[in-house]
Amino acid sequence: MSLGFEMNYFNVHDGFPEAVVRALSKSFLVDADYQGLRQAANLSEFHLLLQDSDYARYINNMPDPANLDVNDLKRRLYSKLRDEIEYMTGQASEPLSSFLQQMMHCYQIENVVSYISGVRSNLN
Repeated sequence: MSLGFEMNYFNVHDGFPEAVVRALSKSFLVDADYQGLRQAANLSEFHLLLQDSDYARYINNMPDPANLDVNDLKRRLYSKLRDEIEYMTGQASEPLSSFLQQMMHCYQIENVVSYISGVRSNLN
């Protein structure tokens, strides 16, 4: 192939995943969101601030905000990231799909460690 010809196939292999990434980037928390989260006095306020973001569908069905568990909130926030990466992996072709699968291993390990930490803290 001549130089630049490979761009003719870009949309076939990577066009949709790129569009998904661009759409997901619109849901990133901005500086004002982080400022509000930093100023939250307790976990209930933190939860309330996150309900105005794309995290809302993952944290809406949590138990009573007065009795929030940090590990449960953390697990739900990670599940949003996991779902987005899994969706991207399903839409991507090689080598992007392999890269995303390798990236998931780190989050899976971290989820297991968080779960074990939560179980240990509940036992004590």
